[in-house]
Amino acid sequence: MKTEKMHQTTEEIIHLIRTGEQAAFAQLAKAYEPLLQAEVSRHSADLSREDAEDLHQIALVALYRAALGFDLTQSDVEFGLYAKICISNALVSQLRVLRRRKMEFPLSEQLEGSVVDDPATRVMEEEALAILRGRIRAVLSPYELRVWTLYTAGYRSGEIAHQLAKDPHSVENAVYRIRQKLRRALHDCR
Repeated sequence: MKTEKMHQTTEEIIHLIRTGEQAAFAQLAKAYEPLLQAEVSRHSADLSREDAEDLHQIALVALYRAALGFDLTQSDVEFGLYAKICISNALVSQLRVLRRRKMEFPLSEQLEGSVVDDPATRVMEEEALAILRGRIRAVLSPYELRVWTLYTAGYRSGEIAHQLAKDPHSVENAVYRIRQKLRRALHDCR
């Protein structure tokens, strides 16, 4: 009986999400946070903190897409299982992109001239990266931030549009706005 009540509540939340209710997605994300954390930690054992945070964002997008794509008329599969599969697939895809990038640009080439084993250098680089990410988050809207996260993960505009259930033209416009905003933000930092 409790499972049936939870299923009805989840179904109602999904209906609200589909009507554009942002608070409904926040409620769903809160309810499924343990699943998100479990899936991210399962896939991010050997990743940096920043990459793990990026995976968490990908997991949230996958949860949102799962809510949009779940067939409420069927009774064979619970939403939780469907969401878990969607999240896991999205994280595996993201990890493939990350591995491909690491193969294309080995760490030694990325950090030319820096001492990789020096803890002080590592801390300074991580702090600088955290400041940069903070500035990026400060100037971008939530939609632009989602687009930026996927764009920098290696997804093309069409793929991003498909993942976010948006028009490709909307994504291209967002990428243009993002570039303009980041140019201004980075220019102001000099």
